[in-house]
Amino acid sequence: MAHRFNNIKVFRSRMAAQAVPIPVSNIMLTDSIHKKPIDTEKLGTKDNLVVIVRRNSCDTYSLITGRRDYEIAKRDNITTINAIIVNISRPAFMSNFKKLIDVDKVYIPRDFMNHPPKKEKVDRAICFYKYYGIFDNPITIKLDAKGNKILKDGYARYIAAKKLGVTQIPYKIIGGVHNVKGR
Repeated sequence: MAHRFNNIKVFRSRMAAQAVPIPVSNIMLTDSIHKKPIDTEKLGTKDNLVVIVRRNSCDTYSLITGRRDYEIAKRDNITTINAIIVNISRPAFMSNFKKLIDVDKVYIPRDFMNHPPKKEKVDRAICFYKYYGIFDNPITIKLDAKGNKILKDGYARYIAAKKLGVTQIPYKIIGGVHNVKGR
């Protein structure tokens, strides 16, 4: 049963059972948010350290979230840490916990309906959601002059959400007003 995570803490706690131990030394801080200095003495202690990472090549991982746990492990010379491994970037991961839109409030242009995505693409989006409980990227919408939300990208994820019974999906808005012909 697919479920929707409403915040990162819930995601981490529910996905912790799928976490695998990885060497702390193999985790890299690649995103700019993780480059800021942190006072490790003020972090305190914590049991059950869990981070979320993306696998790179050569058995290295980029930290997605969980810097506090990562820094505690480094400070306390813990050699391995439990990691939930996802295969999306930090911005894509984080977008799942920001703006959500009701799937039924998204207008699908006629061109999309006339040229649906391949079944394999929709199936990949469904499998990803069933495994991680999130989508790999938000859908992209553009507002028309009346404020309608027009789908511009992510039709396979939209169809996957509908098939899964997901009522809200992460989205991002692009550009100015979009004129829709033939509505």
